[in-house]
Order: sequence, then C-alpha cells, then structure tokens
Amino acid sequence: MSLHQRSSGLCRVLWVLALLGALWLVAGPALTARADQAVQVTENSYKVDFSKSIVFRLGAQAAVGMKEVTLYYRRSGEIVTVKVPIAVKAGQTAFSHTWELESGDLPPGVRIEYEWRVVDAAGAVLKTDPLSFDYSDDRFNWKTMQDEEVVLHWYGSDETQAKRLLGYATQSLARLQDQMGIAPQQPVQIYMYQTKSDMSLALPRHSEAYDDRILTLGVVVDEATLLILGPHPDVKGTMSHELAHVVVGLATHNPYGDLPRWLDEGLAMNAEGAMPAGNSEALKQAIRTDSLISVRSLSGYAGDPAEVDLFYGEVYSLVEFMLQTHGKDKMAQLLDAFREGLYQEQALQRVYGFGVADLDLQWRKSLGLGPRTTPVPGATQVAVPRRTPAPATSPCLSLFWGGLLGLAALAYRRVRA
Repeated sequence: MSLHQRSSGLCRVLWVLALLGALWLVAGPALTARADQAVQVTENSYKVDFSKSIVFRLGAQAAVGMKEVTLYYRRSGEIVTVKVPIAVKAGQTAFSHTWELESGDLPPGVRIEYEWRVVDAAGAVLKTDPLSFDYSDDRFNWKTMQDEEVVLHWYGSDETQAKRLLGYATQSLARLQDQMGIAPQQPVQIYMYQTKSDMSLALPRHSEAYDDRILTLGVVVDEATLLILGPHPDVKGTMSHELAHVVVGLATHNPYGDLPRWLDEGLAMNAEGAMPAGNSEALKQAIRTDSLISVRSLSGYAGDPAEVDLFYGEVYSLVEFMLQTHGKDKMAQLLDAFREGLYQEQALQRVYGFGVADLDLQWRKSLGLGPRTTPVPGATQVAVPRRTPAPATSPCLSLFWGGLLGLAALAYRRVRA
C-alpha cells in the first residue's frame, strides 16, 4: 500500500470519528428533549398596508415557556436579510413586528420572504419554513395582459388603452433589439396608473414643492419593474425611454459599478426616436459656439441645471454617432464589457480600440469641430491588485484539527450547562 493510499484511508477514519462526535454533541440534547417541550406554532401571518407598513405575526407556545423569538425577512433574490429580535415576556404567546414603510420604499410586485426562529426555555429550537408573498398595491383591482417579454398590469375599464400601451412596449423592445442589439434578460413588469395621485404612493417621496411642480410620467423602480402614467399624451416616448433603462440595466448588471451616464441616458434618448426640439436647439447652439460638454464630463454629469437640454442633446448625439459609425454589434459588446465590471476606459479600449479622449475627438470631428483648445486629461489607469494565494496546506489535517477544536468547544459548553 502506498503512502498516499494510507494517508487517504487515515483521512476517512478521522472524518468518520469527527462526524460521529459532532452528531452526538449537536443532536444528543435534541434527541433527549421531552415531547411536551416542543414549540407549537398557532399563527404565522402577515398584513400589508401599501406604502405604509407590513406587519408580521407569530403565535407560538411551549410547556416550559418561550425564551427567544427572532424574525428574518428579505426581498426575494437579495443576499441581505434583516434580523429582528422580538422582546419576550413571561407567558407571552403572541408576537409581532411592524416594518414601517414610506412611499416608494418597495416597488409594486416585489416578492418578500420571511421566517421565524423560536427557542423555548429548555433550549429547544424551532425554525418555521420560509414563506413568501408579493407586495401588491391592493388599492386597485389589477388585471394583466402580456406577450413574451412584457407583463402589463392595469386597472379600470379602458382595455383599449391597456392594449395600446402593451403595443408601445412591444414595439420599443423590438426597436432596441433591431437598432442597438440589446434585448431584455427577463420579462419586464409594467404597472400602468391612471392618475398622478394614484401613482404617487408608489413613487419615492420628494419635497411637497417638488411633487406639486413635477409630473412623473414614468420611472424604473426595480431592475425589471416600470411604473407609467397611462393617459398622458407623451406616454409612448416615456415608455420607450424607460424601457431602454430597464433593458440596458439588466444587460449590464454587475456588483462593481454603473454605466457612464452619457451611455445610459444616450441609449434611452435614442430609443425614443427623433431628438426632441429643445435638446436639438441646445446642441446646435453649443456646436456654433464650440461649448460642448466633454465626454469625460458627461460620464457622471451633475452640472448646471440650465444645461439639462444640452446634456440630453449631447448624449443623444454621442450614442447616435457610435451606433452609426461602429454599428449595433459593437454597442452590444461594449455593454457586455461593462457587465464584466470593466471601467469606462478599459471597456472602450477593448471594444473600439480607443479611449474616452479619442471618442470625444472623433465625435467632435463628426460635428464639424476640431480638437479642444484645452485638451481633456487622459484616462487614469487603475491597477487592480491580484490576490496572493495562501500557502498550501493539507486539507485533511487542517479540517480534522479544525473539527477537533470545534468539538472541544461544544463539549466544554455542555459541561458548563
């Protein structure tokens, strides 16, 4: 028998011994618990008050009394879980927690998951099975209609209007695929509201003055959820714009960073169709006076509010230039690069072979302008340090000794108890 075979056999023996010890220490107390000490769940429920609260309720009792009650809840698909310890009084059998909400904290249709962990006075532990529910705007009687890529939720009696909006959405997604080479990664949920006041409780709250002055026609509230004001005359353009944000967001989702603003808004503006007159006039004026905002500044633009028309005119023009000059396949490759987490300079260099400064120069040239009199600073390369691998160790011995330490700790706690 070789040394390697003897070592493997020893590993198996040590693993079996460690596993048996762990089962005795961990499962032993539970196996010796009396049946009359078991925790009994008499209620496990929730109640949603849209945009105000979600109340979780638990009824539980045990012959020896309750010691600990903890609620865990999260949005479906998210890693972060909220842990809520509930205060327990002697003899208490009903427990609850209220999740206080404000307008727009949760988008309509989001799925919530929750579960309880209960410990009685004798140390017996009960975990309830995870439950889930959809957080719905139950003020209205919602109906649905859909095609392969869109689910439209609507209420009221105007089915013709709902069909028209579904058609707008379908056309917008087809245009994104045809002209820009991007398609939704999952069905898009669209909630069509009939009035500003109806939609207000589903929107993030601003100041009262803002809400009085600004009419929100459409907004993306989740990665694949869009709220839209159905009866407004500009609904078609709004639908196209916001759907582009949804589709591009899904196509480039990553844990590292967002798209440069010129690309995100430029794609959405092009999705609407022709450039709006106000943006076009602002762009023409900036070209005449050679006062264009640079591409680098457009990347995270938060400048003068008076330049909003110019900003949107420029990002429309810039993305249109890239699509017409280099094609939709290159644009799709650029979005893939951002999805991988590349920075703007790196992504442009990989796909097009030039960076932000050269993009600015080429775009200006297409508009009949020469190089900037004040050069835009070159891109800063960010070095990402490589992780240094840890020294190699024997997995068998490391895990075995780690297991022995864990067993010793458990044994000590049992003796102390």
